Amino acid sequence: MTPWSAEQEIDSQALFGRTILQVVAALDAGAAAFACVEVAASLAEAGARALVAGAPGSSVSELQARGGVFLPFAAATRNPWKAVVNRRLLERLVVREGVELIHVHGAAGLPAALHVAKRARIPLVAEFDGDDKSPALDADSIFVFSRTSLAEAARLRPETASKLFPGLRGVDLRRFTPEAVDSSRVRRFREALGVHGHERLIVGIGLPLSHQKTFLTAAAQLKAKGFFSNDAHEARFVWLWRDAADPAREAFGAELGKFGLKEAVLQGTVSQGAGPGADRPAACLAAALVIVPAGDAASCAEAQAMGAPVALLQKEGAAAEAEEICAPPQVEAFLRTGWAVPWGQPQALARAAEEATRLGATARENFAQRARAHARRFSAERMCALTLAVYARHFSGDDG
Repeated sequence: MTPWSAEQEIDSQALFGRTILQVVAALDAGAAAFACVEVAASLAEAGARALVAGAPGSSVSELQARGGVFLPFAAATRNPWKAVVNRRLLERLVVREGVELIHVHGAAGLPAALHVAKRARIPLVAEFDGDDKSPALDADSIFVFSRTSLAEAARLRPETASKLFPGLRGVDLRRFTPEAVDSSRVRRFREALGVHGHERLIVGIGLPLSHQKTFLTAAAQLKAKGFFSNDAHEARFVWLWRDAADPAREAFGAELGKFGLKEAVLQGTVSQGAGPGADRPAACLAAALVIVPAGDAASCAEAQAMGAPVALLQKEGAAAEAEEICAPPQVEAFLRTGWAVPWGQPQALARAAEEATRLGATARENFAQRARAHARRFSAERMCALTLAVYARHFSGDDG
């Protein structure tokens, strides 16, 4: 998900009266379902008929309230027999509903959609995730979400160059805005961790276990410097799990003991959903620094939307530049919204934590304003503009 291209003009007239089908694994509380709902609402506003096929979930009611039509479909099945049945079901659905374009979010249902789109002679829009074996490269239009993915797709299949378009996985800036978060939510988040209001939190959200060593080593280096308890401030590292029952939590706790970090590093739970332990906006607002992994651009944008500085843990071998944040060498240090932390360099993460927690009130507010401005480039409105512009090409005679 990147802001690396300007929006294209949408030919709304080309979409009026068209029937567009989006396919997603499930209409749950995840990023793909959010995208489906937002795009469906934009299609409805443009006078198109917006269908969404996937497993039922918590987003179905919102989809229907905003003009979309839900069609139950087991897109995520791994059963070979069920996959064959799915192709037939999808083909019948396309014929029955008069579908004129299919957009598959993610990999679920993509093979079936490719088969059906070819048989029905309608365009297919897919999303390339960097997998060199992805069938998305056989689609008529292909969304890519970074310059790295664009280069990889062009390398794997040079003939796809005219079919590649910048995509955006937008975030809900109505939910992720400081004005929408009551102070009591931040207080509850801190109370759940057992920390006081003056303690500064360096919060890791959605980090894979492969980043555990970097995270803990950085904390250990800072502990050796007296970072967690000194005359200036008190601070804690926080590792937030997406699942309170994650079996890796016990092993993580054992590692804390080995590093001598039982008091310095805390564990909590945060998820995509709502309810206790799942308040990501409050977690971001409470943080002096949010640590996110490369590839989770949504969490990166959400944290910046809350005004939080971000440390982006990059993938091994990745370029120094990071599209999700503003950071050197792309911008001068005084324009940064975060830190790009190279793979396996805990000292760089420790340095980011120190710099973020040393920010004074004025510097922190300036940082927050820059971060929120950058996050607006990841809005759902931009995502829908880019998406509908690609749809419209297939109906306006500009699809190459």
